[in-house]
Parts: sequence; C-alpha cells; structure tokens
Amino acid sequence: MTAHNAYTLAKAIEVAGIGLHTGLENRVRLVPRKRLGIELVVNGAPLTLAAHNMQPTPLCTMLAEGAVRLSTPEHLLAALHGLRVLALKIEVEGPAELPEVPILDGSALPWVEAIDAAGRVPLEAEPELLRVRKPCTYSAEGRVLMATPRFLKGLKIECSIVFPHPLIGQQNWRGIMTEEVFRTQIAPARSFAQEGDVKAAMIAGMLKGASLNSGVLFSLDGGVANPEGLRFADEPVRHKVADFMGDSFLTGRAVHGDFTLNAPGHTANNALLRKVLEQQDENIS
Repeated sequence: MTAHNAYTLAKAIEVAGIGLHTGLENRVRLVPRKRLGIELVVNGAPLTLAAHNMQPTPLCTMLAEGAVRLSTPEHLLAALHGLRVLALKIEVEGPAELPEVPILDGSALPWVEAIDAAGRVPLEAEPELLRVRKPCTYSAEGRVLMATPRFLKGLKIECSIVFPHPLIGQQNWRGIMTEEVFRTQIAPARSFAQEGDVKAAMIAGMLKGASLNSGVLFSLDGGVANPEGLRFADEPVRHKVADFMGDSFLTGRAVHGDFTLNAPGHTANNALLRKVLEQQDENIS
C-alpha cells in the first residue's frame, strides 16, 4: 500500500450492536461511493463529517450539527483511515435520544473485519491528503500534542501516556502507520477504563452499554477484570493511537505528517486537527 491509495467498498455491508452510553441497539450500513468523500447520514438526516462538528464530551467522540447527533464514531473512522476507505456513505440508525456507532468489542478490529468481508475496490482518483504544512502544538491540562511536516510518504505517530494503575503506568508507542501496522498493532487494541472511573460514569448515567465484552477494565485490585487478559502488554497506549486515527479522520481525508502525542484525548486530538486545518487556509506552499 502506498500513501496515495484510496478505496471504496465492493459491496454494502451492515453491522449492528449496542451503543456504549445508551445500551440500546444501533445499526450501521456502509455503502460504496464512486466519488471521494465520506457521506454521513444519521436517522435519515445528513451530518457533515467535519472537525468543527465535534463537541467536547467525556469518554468518546461526539458529532453534532443542529439537532443531529452521533456518538462514538471514532473506531469506525479509525478503520476507514487505516485501510484508506476514502469514498463511502455511512448510514446510522439508532435511538432518537442518542444514536451511536456500536461499541462492539471496544476496538477498531470488528470494523476492519467488516471492511474485509465487503471487500475493497481501488479508486482511480488520487485523494487529497490533509498535510501538516508547518509545525503546530496544542497544550492544555498536561496534554501536549504536536504536528510537524513529513517529507517522506505516510503518517508517523509517537504516543505516550501515564496512568496510575500498576498495569498501565507509563507507556509509549512509535511507528509509521502503514496498513499492516494498523491492522496488526493498532486496530485490535480495545477501549479501557479504570474501575473507579467506570463506577462514577455509571452513576452519572453513562456507559449503560459497557461490559467486559466492550473494552478492558483495570480493576481496583491492580489487575485486569477481563478473563482473557490483555491483547498487548501496552494495549492502552495502542488504543490511544487508534482513537487518534479516528479523530484525525474527521475531515474524511487521510492525514500526512509527524505527530507527537503526550497524553492525547478526544478533545485534544480535535484541537490539534483544527490547527492543522487552519494551515490549509493560509495557502502555504
């Protein structure tokens, strides 16, 4: 796979599952498009995939445009980004109160598998990449995210996180995001949470669809509650990279640059993406 490949799907495919926050069933239909771009329709209403339509919210990415909302699209978007499916119509049907992309197993892997089941068709048109044109930084509340131009092909990510749980601690991941790297090292990494944080979120009315089948729970006793354990010793930092892959795809364009992410989160990822987008309007050669 070169940095300039772009695909659509060979056929439409549907995936159903419960939403992370409502615990109610949602359905997502992925429909091929011949033209580059991601078209998003939620309960029959269009929702523009755009960085400025992301709303700050804890624990997930939330898109909102007028009265239309969609929660938790980041794992699907990460899979589209990682597999360079850049021409697609996404139709979501879910509860009126809060449509959600199904959480599935908490990773991008089920979406990769769904895309593989549908098959991919290469597009003749060369996609417009979202290039980092000059260095930019977002810094707030202990999070520092930086983007710099990359003169070689591809997307490079360095990510570091620190959590107090003994099985997490300080973790670092660095790599060039080829399709193979995404498939094998990033897509399988699941959402994670610490037990105390989950209890607080449930009291606040969130995470009604959360279970040990939809992510990793780091327990108060210093272990992992999931019987199968971790998929990677550093699964949390890999999942943070997956989240960034999804959040940076909110324009529907593959990102090209070097990114250094220290304690990333959905809101911080979006803030850095907006800084990169501001450069596009400056006509920097």
